[in-house]
Amino acid sequence: MNLQIIKQLSRTSNKVCLAKNDKGMSVVVKKYQDINTLSIETTILNQLSVSGYAPKIIEMGEDFIIYEYIEGDLLKDKFLLYTMSDNIDGLVRLANELSIFLQIFYTLADNYILKDISFDNFIIKDGRCYGIDYDSVEEGMQYTDIAGVIAYAVTNCAGSIYSAFPFIKRILVNFRYQMIDVINEVRVCLNNSKKIINIDSVLNDLLMIDDKKNEKFLQK
Repeated sequence: MNLQIIKQLSRTSNKVCLAKNDKGMSVVVKKYQDINTLSIETTILNQLSVSGYAPKIIEMGEDFIIYEYIEGDLLKDKFLLYTMSDNIDGLVRLANELSIFLQIFYTLADNYILKDISFDNFIIKDGRCYGIDYDSVEEGMQYTDIAGVIAYAVTNCAGSIYSAFPFIKRILVNFRYQMIDVINEVRVCLNNSKKIINIDSVLNDLLMIDDKKNEKFLQK
């Protein structure tokens, strides 16, 4: 397949580029340093693309795959926009879209979790969330990922952390957790991110989500 490289999309150890093939179709080319990672990611992409929640693989080789380019909005960008504007409806909708993707992922990728949660790795298109990166998947417990989602939301929201609370609450509800169930894992994620100084204060604020008197504010 003849490819015209347009731009580099990722600066991780695995090189990811946007390209056009000989038919003028936009595709993503991903070259791997670790063959085991390629094998795992290929398997997951094939499983999820059948369900319509990941890009389809077009071609693969010994150390690369080429898959379709999904043109949409990064979950990160929509999350920033909605927390900046206190758009509770938008945040709840985003949480639902991400939750559906995660639930399908856990069903198909048995015993695996995403582990490294970044909203850069999800595309929102036509009300559906697509996962586009599985470099860090490993065997683990789902609540580890949920804690990662919460920690990412807290450290990457626009304004105060309270703007992210409707999103976080909906994620917890969808997975039938309370904040107290995942608070220790959230602490680990926040420590690893090194973006928040007073972690204990943030954790105390997050526990407010479990208080029923805040439900009217947190949910619609």
